[in-house]
Amino acid sequence: MLEQEHLQSKQEGAKKASERSQKNLADKLQAKGLKLPLYPTPQLIDRARLVMGSIDFDPTSDPVQQVLVDATSVPSIEINPLQEHWHGNVWVAPKGAVRDNRLWLKKTLSEYRNGYVNSFVFFSSASELLRAEPVIWDYPVCIPFKRVKQLRAGPNGFEQVCPSTWNLLIYGPPLDQTLTDIDKVSLFYNTFRDIGRVIYSEFAGDGWTKDLEYYEENRGNV
Repeated sequence: MLEQEHLQSKQEGAKKASERSQKNLADKLQAKGLKLPLYPTPQLIDRARLVMGSIDFDPTSDPVQQVLVDATSVPSIEINPLQEHWHGNVWVAPKGAVRDNRLWLKKTLSEYRNGYVNSFVFFSSASELLRAEPVIWDYPVCIPFKRVKQLRAGPNGFEQVCPSTWNLLIYGPPLDQTLTDIDKVSLFYNTFRDIGRVIYSEFAGDGWTKDLEYYEENRGNV
């Protein structure tokens, strides 16, 4: 009985802390005339966790997002995650415009290719990335059939909204040489196929970077 009361008290405390974080963030942004950020829903985050097995690190975290993601670890306030190495299975959900999303994507791919990150799911509401960063097509991508609803944290809690821009998810499969590409991608495909088209080019060759180098050297005429 005491344990149950303690657990209930702990849950209520966490809820109140979350509400305070949301209200503080909302008040600060509104005072500066800025828009409140949008956050992925817990349902979408749970899909990413299922695919990766865990969310060990969220470099794009803030106090509100951590309530939703519950990552094992997040960057400390004094650290710029764009300048530090990451680890484990990573959830990346940058806020802001295309420019900011491009910075986060390049950092994500760098950490992944250099072996610091085991796997990642990158969620973006900047669909312009598909044109601006064609390297995306070297990875499994889910393009939703419709805009994925997100959450806005306001003074009175979360409200569900439909963003004005389209979303996409990019997957970095685990760096396990014993698994085939199909094995690596199948879980992502089966987990997200009911919300969007999952695309992965088996004819990716050496990747976009190598293909671009080849083009620079050979300059095919078209």
